[in-house]
Amino acid sequence: MIELFEQIRYWHWLIFGVALLILEMFAPGAVFMWLGISALGVGGLLLALPDTSWELQFLVFATLSVVSVLAWKLFAKRSGQTGKDDEDTMNQRGRSLIGKEFVIEQPLAGGSGRMRVGDSYWRMEGPDLPAGSRVRVIDADGATLKVGAADRP
Repeated sequence: MIELFEQIRYWHWLIFGVALLILEMFAPGAVFMWLGISALGVGGLLLALPDTSWELQFLVFATLSVVSVLAWKLFAKRSGQTGKDDEDTMNQRGRSLIGKEFVIEQPLAGGSGRMRVGDSYWRMEGPDLPAGSRVRVIDADGATLKVGAADRP
């Protein structure tokens, strides 16, 4: 079994790295990308230093992988690219509308009405308001948006 590891050449690492990068296209999440880049890095190291032991190759790959994934996570967190807001409202379109303002085309009477958002209509609940009023979505309950009068800018 050890003889198999001793036969690893630079092109094995390059193929492994490219395969991981291709896998990233089918399973996005930026983890396979960093593993692939790490494998390409080890392939480059082995090309420059062909007598590198297989133990050192795997140690460098593991170290590069962990450091690059952690560095990416830290960078993404600091730059606000974590996508957490998207995950919180995934498959909950009403929740994604909270805080947004719209002009209602139909009056809100008796505490309920309908309002157009994009190419669809939503049921809305809130205070009585005439057509043309600006409303802000306060909450969402399924397909019903809770709205309030928006302050004029």
